Formats: sequence, C-alpha cells, structure tokens
Amino acid sequence: MPVQLMKQDKRSRRTKAWLLDTLLELLDSKSYTDITITELTEKADIARQTFYRNFGSMDDILLSRMDDIVDAYLKKVQKKLDSKRVPDWDFEVRQLIYLWQQNERIFRALRKAGLEYQVMEKLSHLFTEFHKKAQNLKELDDKQQYLVYYLSGGVFMVLNKWFENDLQFPVELLTDLFKRAASNVDHIAAEYINGR
Repeated sequence: MPVQLMKQDKRSRRTKAWLLDTLLELLDSKSYTDITITELTEKADIARQTFYRNFGSMDDILLSRMDDIVDAYLKKVQKKLDSKRVPDWDFEVRQLIYLWQQNERIFRALRKAGLEYQVMEKLSHLFTEFHKKAQNLKELDDKQQYLVYYLSGGVFMVLNKWFENDLQFPVELLTDLFKRAASNVDHIAAEYINGR
C-alpha cells in the first residue's frame, strides 16, 4: 500500500475512533435523538465535512463498530468451527457472551439509538453461517432459515434481558442455555433434512 494511502487510512481510523468515543460520551448524558451531528463534530473537534467523508449518519458510527466487532468474532470462531467435525457450540457460545460483555457500552449505545433490529439482523447472519456449517449446507431452505431466525431472535432477547439486569445472570448458566438451544435447533434441522 502506498505511503499516502496508509496515512489516509490511519487518519480515517483515528477520526472514526474520535467520533465513536465522542458519541458514546454524549450518550452518557443525553438521549440519542437529542444529539446532533453539529454537536458531535464540534465536541470531537472534527469538521462536518470530515464526518461525512467517513459516515453517512450517526447510526453509521455505531453500526460500523458493531460490524467490526462481529466480523472479528466470526473470524475467530470460524477457525474453530472449521477444525470440528460436529460443533458442540461451547467455544462459539462462550465467545459470543464474552463479545457482548466486552462491548457492553457499544451494544447499550446501539440499543439507545434504536438500532436493535440491525443487531438482530447481524446475529441472524452469524447464525446462518453457523447453521450452514453444522448441517453441511451451502444454502438454507425456508424451514432452515426460520429456525435460524427463531434462534437469533431468542438469543438477542436473552442478551437484552441480561443487559437490563446489569449482566447479573451467571455467564456459565447463560452459556449452557444457549448451547442447549443451539443443539435443539440442530436436532430439529436434522429432522427437516432427513424428511421427518
């Protein structure tokens, strides 16, 4: 990569980080809808033009960070999934819970911004990839996709409830709950595939 592009990329990453940090700071004291791009850029000491060079909206700041977090998780667990013949979901589930824990502030901000549906969509994409791997499928039919939506919606709601309760529910019990749910979905999916 040419030096000029590396410098631009580094500046862009730094600008995005400043905007994210500033947005999270503002969310500590204000509602999302009360924050303006002008206020955000002034507090971050960044020109509006620079904001729009990096993002189309304030939602994009949070969604971009969520994408980075979930993509890194997927890359991490994909290696583990590729090495297993039959997924037991222990590593994947545990890592998902840790991901939520370690990025609590981001996920709370996404919720405060009313972007829950986008988070659930990201989970559905993630679980679609896991399900294809578990069932050795290239694509999911409607029944399979409904199972994935069922699981991702349930996981999303449980994680939200966990946040509402300030992460008080023990991680080990949460892990066990999710593993059992994933195993049940795998079992039902296998029945569909075998024509039962």
